[in-house]
Amino acid sequence: MNVLNIFDHPEKKQNKEYFVQLVRSAKADDKIYESELILLHRLGKKLGLTEPEINTLIRDTDKTDYIPPYELTKRFEQVYNIVSIAMADGSIDETEMRVLKGFALRSGFSDDEIPVMLNTITEGIKEGKNEEDLFDIYRNKIRS
Repeated sequence: MNVLNIFDHPEKKQNKEYFVQLVRSAKADDKIYESELILLHRLGKKLGLTEPEINTLIRDTDKTDYIPPYELTKRFEQVYNIVSIAMADGSIDETEMRVLKGFALRSGFSDDEIPVMLNTITEGIKEGKNEEDLFDIYRNKIRS
């Protein structure tokens, strides 16, 4: 472990752990495509990570554990981002779908919710819908 990581704020540590999950999703098909790499860098910066941190985490994905946020909206956002990464190369293969399902499960979503959520997100992304609209659609589907 890097000595500097000891002094990370808990939120930054959580952001790093989440970013590693994004990287693992991108690597699920054994290759990070340029479109996925661009998205990873954009999301890493949005999470407050520096370029050196982003590059290190992309290189060393097996050195952290994921701790999901408590808020449903943030957990949904994280699943949405991971699905976006998986879809950045144009398709989601079986291995990527297993990674997505595993991440959603580790994020606290139930076995019943996961297929509904992943289908809502993937279809919504294809239709050009934004994350907030997809979250509302997902919530309405789960309530009914």
